[in-house]
Amino acid sequence: MNSDINDSQDKEERRKYPRKEVVTNVSYRVVMPSGGEGLTMNISEGGLCLVLEKELPKGTILEIKFELPGNNSVPIETYVKIIWQKKIDRGFLTGVKFGT
Repeated sequence: MNSDINDSQDKEERRKYPRKEVVTNVSYRVVMPSGGEGLTMNISEGGLCLVLEKELPKGTILEIKFELPGNNSVPIETYVKIIWQKKIDRGFLTGVKFGT
């Protein structure tokens, strides 16, 4: 899986916002028709990189809920749009952007 993550990090130079490595559980609900669970890999002002168990079409809108690491973490609930997905050993590396 590390090579998959490194491949996605090669794109970092083209990103608008810098990424912070954050690995935490995330729950999501596909606005249409169903949902599941996964993990965050990194986060920026513009979006997240997730590992999801399902392949979902580009453009799918998800309602997600996650917490940033820390003692006083407040759950974050927001909508994201799938921009890309890549098959990896444990599921699908998924790039999402905040907003719809």
